[in-house]
This record gives sequence, structure tokens and C-alpha cells, in this order.
Amino acid sequence: MSLNSNEIFSRLLELYETQKMNELSTLLGYKESWGAATRKRGGIPYEACVNAAEKFNVSMDYLLFGNDEEELSLGKNVNKLKQSITDGVFKAIQKGVITPAEEVSISEITQTILNEMDLNVFMDIMIMKRK
Repeated sequence: MSLNSNEIFSRLLELYETQKMNELSTLLGYKESWGAATRKRGGIPYEACVNAAEKFNVSMDYLLFGNDEEELSLGKNVNKLKQSITDGVFKAIQKGVITPAEEVSISEITQTILNEMDLNVFMDIMIMKRK
């Protein structure tokens, strides 16, 4: 197996749901020109892959080598779950169902909920749903 910068960037673009390298660069926290320059010189964006693996719950093996196409779909579903929880927490706060302490953010509440969830069970359900 060999690493291919173009393929790695294609997978990152797909995960971040954009087709523009400058937008991907910004989403990853870099200058707009970072992605195009890195890809042009054949650089492997290891740090960006680590961040994407954590954010989208996909493996480095998928990001670097493209193994396991099903993993991409599962990662996107986990990300949608996280967004759904965040939206639900926000609505619950708006309706007065929950009142967080002043120093507690919505993202901290979401992360606490996610930490208590078994994402492997969620992923198993998603796999069973596809069959």
C-alpha cells in the first residue's frame, strides 16, 4: 500500500462535504492556500487526518488508504447523531426543559451525552439497517 496525497484529500473533501480546497483548508483551521499547496507537493496531511478521524469517527486506515468504504457512511451518521443531540439540547434549553449552569456550554452538554452513549451500539444498528 502506498499513500496518495490526491486520494487522501479527496476523502477529506468528501467527509467535510465540500469540493473546494480553500474551504477544506479553512474548515481544518489552516490558511486557505494550505490544502492546495500541500496536495500539489504530494504532502500527506497527517494532522488533518487525525482531526477528521476524531470528528467523523472514521479510521486513519480509511483516510490514508481508502479501506472500508462503509466506514465513511458510518462516520457521517455518527456526525449527524452528534449534530442532532446538539440541536436537541439547544431546543430543550430554549423551551426551559433544562437550564445549564452559566459556565456550561451546549457543546459540553452534548459531549457529556455522547460520552455516556455507546457509539458502537449505534454503529451496529446502522450496519443492521443497511442490510
